[in-house]
Amino acid sequence: MIGKRLRFYRQKKRLTLKDVEEITGLHATTISGYERGIREPSYKVLRTLAKVYDIPVAYLLLEEEEIMEVIPSEIKELVALIEKRPEIGEFIEEIKNYPQSLVRELRHVLQRIRRLSLPK
Repeated sequence: MIGKRLRFYRQKKRLTLKDVEEITGLHATTISGYERGIREPSYKVLRTLAKVYDIPVAYLLLEEEEIMEVIPSEIKELVALIEKRPEIGEFIEEIKNYPQSLVRELRHVLQRIRRLSLPK
């Protein structure tokens, strides 16, 4: 199961095996072996790959249900909202790298729009 997760997160970051090899120094054949379940990565390797994939190492080790057990309820609610309203997730994805000042300004604009649209 770890292998499938390793492949999923590598592909999600749009990295090839060769890319990960260049970043980590691990051979592409070794990484492929991890992904196919032929080899077992050490915890140190998992931490390295998790860092490259920009995820907590727990995402590689725990089942989805186990991960959900340790996530605070506020985050679970946010995940449920994004699943229900994909456009919110798309909006977050679009603005996630904006500077903090621009995010604050966007928030103020949204607040003004909300005030204008409230019934009088």
